Amino acid sequence: MHRFARILIAGLLTGSIFLSFPACSQKDTDHPPQLSSGGYSQDGTYTPPMPDVSDALAAAQKVNNEVVAWLVLPNTEVNEAVVQTTNNDFYLRKDIEKKYAYEGCYYMDYESLMFDEGKNLARNTIIYGHNLGNPMGVKDDPTGVKFAQLFRLEEEQLAKQTPYVYLVTPAATHIFEIFAVSYCEAETSPIPYHYAEYSDKDFLTLVADMKARSLYTYDVSVSADDQILTLSTCSYKFGTYTQNPDQRFIVMGKLVKEGATFHETAALRINENPKQPSF
Repeated sequence: MHRFARILIAGLLTGSIFLSFPACSQKDTDHPPQLSSGGYSQDGTYTPPMPDVSDALAAAQKVNNEVVAWLVLPNTEVNEAVVQTTNNDFYLRKDIEKKYAYEGCYYMDYESLMFDEGKNLARNTIIYGHNLGNPMGVKDDPTGVKFAQLFRLEEEQLAKQTPYVYLVTPAATHIFEIFAVSYCEAETSPIPYHYAEYSDKDFLTLVADMKARSLYTYDVSVSADDQILTLSTCSYKFGTYTQNPDQRFIVMGKLVKEGATFHETAALRINENPKQPSF
């Protein structure tokens, strides 16, 4: 699919979540998979809570073989299966049973390829979800469904308590450390945020740009050797959907490498002058 067509499709997206299994509907959100308890060892090493979703992921894959992962963002209701197919429009208004659902479900960009049952990821793993605020298409509502939940990270204290986001595949539990929570355009400049692969130069330019846009300055370094996760949804901060359909709200995290040190809270401070979208 042509890149411009992908941008138009992504422009329809909005977001937040409930655990909706086997479908992406609110009725099945009462008992989502839980996080294990984290804590400190005797030597002072911190281990974060880990999602126990392997059974839920396996069950979801039996419902739909296009389920590729399970996404968990602690302190929100984002705790659900992620699908991926050969384009970015099929799941816009479908649940994981491929039945019509206006809220859609979480889906991974078709170019964010995974290998070895998800053991190895793309440089940028992008996941889209709708932002169904109330009233819909008019304002952002962090209590809404799907990726509307991402707007909870606008609360500084909650952002501090949420240093990590988890992507669980059949082969691995990938932990990403959040480094940017940003408003932006549907196609960012100088580097679009929704590509799966970049040259080292473009990747570092993208990371610097998203950090400049971030509501917080995170004490998280990202190098050309890193891989990132991008959670993308629409926003209505700069006008209604009718007035401005090109607004996005993005949460980015870098993949935590084996042997890295974990932190109970995110080291961040408010960015007093974030780069503003240019529409």
